Amino acid sequence: MVLRKRSLYLGVLVSLSLLVAGCSGQQATAKTATARQSSVAKKTTNRQRLIRQLPKGVKSTDADLIVVNKWHRHGELSFKKVQVDGITVRQSIQKPLTAFINGAEKAGYQTSAVSGYRSVADQKRVWNQSIATYKEQGKSAKQALKLTREYVAVPGGSEHQTGLAADIINTKWFTSHGNQLLSASDQSKGQRWLINHAAQYGFVLRFPKNGVRSTGIDYESWHFRYVGRASAEFMTKHHLTLEQYVSLLKARES
Repeated sequence: MVLRKRSLYLGVLVSLSLLVAGCSGQQATAKTATARQSSVAKKTTNRQRLIRQLPKGVKSTDADLIVVNKWHRHGELSFKKVQVDGITVRQSIQKPLTAFINGAEKAGYQTSAVSGYRSVADQKRVWNQSIATYKEQGKSAKQALKLTREYVAVPGGSEHQTGLAADIINTKWFTSHGNQLLSASDQSKGQRWLINHAAQYGFVLRFPKNGVRSTGIDYESWHFRYVGRASAEFMTKHHLTLEQYVSLLKARES
């Protein structure tokens, strides 16, 4: 009889434990769902706030805001070209790019303009050369392709074909590191000056550290893109990539 009562007692305890565990599980699930909903609502609210604050008069279709990446490829684009500090760029950015470079030099930092406009054909050569170089270093074809994709835009998907992009790097750092374009250049005061003052001249750092998901390209501390001063200042203030910024403009226009 005692054993029977004890069994009944244990059974009740087990049932209660299962019930409590079930309630706890439901509560945890409910909390997770609530947290997720709160996060989504917060993101939606932030997006709506940004849309309301967008610069007036700027449209997603503006020539300076053309998006070129691996998801949005273009053929050759037609525009007038000029030379600035030894590189070819779109004529419309001649003055702001010159002012940007001169501003750095006035601040005490000499710059090197490494690359500007590249045709689709030129980009294809850069792409193929990158793969070949990695293979020469002993990488497999698969590894060479993966590494190339991290830093080199696919032909037809390169910012450089817009004529609005320029690779600008602090000369002292550049020459002391074998004339290589490396993200670590942001350790130099001269490169940080370029990054911190770019928006004043209408430029943004096109591939920031937090932007790889939207841009498809890893961080590049030397690649600047002209978008116009109003857009550059807004993008910099709110830490937006060009893809994210244009998405907000489209939402305002819809």
